[in-house]
Amino acid sequence: MSLGPKNGDFYNLHFDGGFSLTYSVYLCLTINQLIFTKMKNLLTGVFTLIAMSFGFAQANIDVTTQIGNLNLATVDQTGLLNMNSLTQNGNRNTADIDQVGIINMNTAVSNGNRNSIDVDQIGIGNSNNVSQTGNRNNASTWQLGLFNSTQQIQLGRRNEASSVQIGVGNGVFQYQDGRRNDASAIQVGSGNMAYQIQTGRRNEADGLQIGANNLLVQYQAGNDNSANHTQVGSSNIALSAQIGDDNTAVGLQVGSANQLYQVQLGDSNTAIDLQVGNGNFSWVTQSGDAHFHLGTQVGNGNSMVINQSN
Repeated sequence: MSLGPKNGDFYNLHFDGGFSLTYSVYLCLTINQLIFTKMKNLLTGVFTLIAMSFGFAQANIDVTTQIGNLNLATVDQTGLLNMNSLTQNGNRNTADIDQVGIINMNTAVSNGNRNSIDVDQIGIGNSNNVSQTGNRNNASTWQLGLFNSTQQIQLGRRNEASSVQIGVGNGVFQYQDGRRNDASAIQVGSGNMAYQIQTGRRNEADGLQIGANNLLVQYQAGNDNSANHTQVGSSNIALSAQIGDDNTAVGLQVGSANQLYQVQLGDSNTAIDLQVGNGNFSWVTQSGDAHFHLGTQVGNGNSMVINQSN
């Protein structure tokens, strides 16, 4: 058995032979340590480039428009060629925009009343696009690094969307249509992508990705659904689709090239899956009501296909 980083890169961990919980824990610790080292080097480079930009002529661009009553906008831009376009149309909307670095871009629109937007961009070439239509919606974006992108769209009332990105080239897309939906995405690393779509009421989608080139897709249509997925490593794929009410989908993948697919059609279904290792595959389909599934795969190259119906 060989365990550890290959070619000096945390996302090329490989295994030959058996697999145990001890090595699973070791894998997590190794990944976390290497991610910390890479992020430390990244942040050092980012802040060096930002400091260099201050020595040149600074030309930031801001276009802010407010139509209505008692709206509040705060914009702070430090660096070179940062661009902000903010529009608030309605009453008692608030927006706080902070940009530090080079060529960060933000476009934010609120149509309605008592909506809130909070954007923090630190680095180079980060982009954020927020659109809210309705009342009492909240959207927040926090980006640290290079060329990260976030797009958040909310329609309805009292929806919450948040995106945190640390690293290079990560992407988040979140869409919510309804009331009291909550979507949260956190990405640390490079090349990770997250898509979260919710329609209905009181749905919750949470995604955490640490590593490189991971893909997360979560779709919910209905009421009171919950989806929570975490991926640590590289090139993992997690897809969850819930159509109905009161469904729960949970997934954890640690390693590389694992695939997890969960489909729930009905009400009150639960699917929980854990995969630790490399190249594992899980497919879970639940049709009907009140099904329960708990799947665990530890090792390499395992495959699981589950179908439940009534």
